[in-house]
Amino acid sequence: MNRSKVLTWTELRVGVVVVVSLLVLGATIIYVGSGGGSPWAKKYKLQALMGDVNGLKPGAPVRLGGVEVGTVTDVDFAPRARGMVEVTLRLDRRVKERITTGSEATLGSLGMLGEKAVDISSSGEGLPLEDGGYLTGAAQDPFKGLLGDASGSTAHLRRILSRMDAGEGLIGKALRDEELYDRMTDVSVRLQRVMSKLESPTGPLGRLVNDSDMSRRLSSSVKGIESIVARVEAGEGPLGALSKDQELVRDLKSLTGRLDDVATGLQEGRGSAGRLLHDDALYQRLDGLTSRLESVLGRLERGEGSAGRLVQDPQLYENVNAAAKDLSALLADIRRDPRRYLRVKLSLF
Repeated sequence: MNRSKVLTWTELRVGVVVVVSLLVLGATIIYVGSGGGSPWAKKYKLQALMGDVNGLKPGAPVRLGGVEVGTVTDVDFAPRARGMVEVTLRLDRRVKERITTGSEATLGSLGMLGEKAVDISSSGEGLPLEDGGYLTGAAQDPFKGLLGDASGSTAHLRRILSRMDAGEGLIGKALRDEELYDRMTDVSVRLQRVMSKLESPTGPLGRLVNDSDMSRRLSSSVKGIESIVARVEAGEGPLGALSKDQELVRDLKSLTGRLDDVATGLQEGRGSAGRLLHDDALYQRLDGLTSRLESVLGRLERGEGSAGRLVQDPQLYENVNAAAKDLSALLADIRRDPRRYLRVKLSLF
């Protein structure tokens, strides 16, 4: 009796799991078939005319702003528009206000596999499209345009590679011209030598890069310059006073103005200095005077005349020097005993 009950409960649990699984599977099928959203939500239909659907098939999803809102129900040639393909869309009615006459349908992709989808742009302009209305389609498939651009780029790349292989251009010459290759090799060797010198601590650049003491000294110098700049900005020292003291600036401006006036006067020939710059007669007189002075100095150097002999003749110099000494001694003796040299004799007749 108990064994029979146990088997009954086991079978009941298995049956419940199977029923729940079937319900979940059915709900999933209904959800997928409804194109997203609630399977019981109201639907409406729109058509889009496209020039090329690029393999779009019924059952493909329809997205509005990236959100799946419906499915493609039919893809066929448009009966009233030659050369166009009519795509029938089954959409959730809750997005009806978002799809207007300003919206546009374009082809999209679901991923790397290239499965197609229809993307609709949401627009706040225009009137909402009614059930059965026509939606503006894109002029062409953007993926085809992208592939066309890629094909054009590939052809251009092939032309570049063929020119390189033919030795045209700088890269082509580098591949074909042995002399250019040798020069580039020489340049690379020189650059390697320069880099070796930079890495070596013996050269100036190498010391600048590798010597920590020099780096500290440079850092100290930079700090010293910063302190000087700070003092100047604070108005300390002559430069600081010049940058901050407006009165000193005015005095310097006045001085420069006066110097400008002096320079103008010299250029116009005013004053002795100006006449010296512009008056040839005064210049000639000064030149004659300097010539005479040179002649006098030449006679002195040659020992001509009394002054020349005094300069050049040592015996005359010694005699004059001795006479001066005797005269000084005589004057000193007179000061000590003037009566010795000054005698007054009076006689009466």
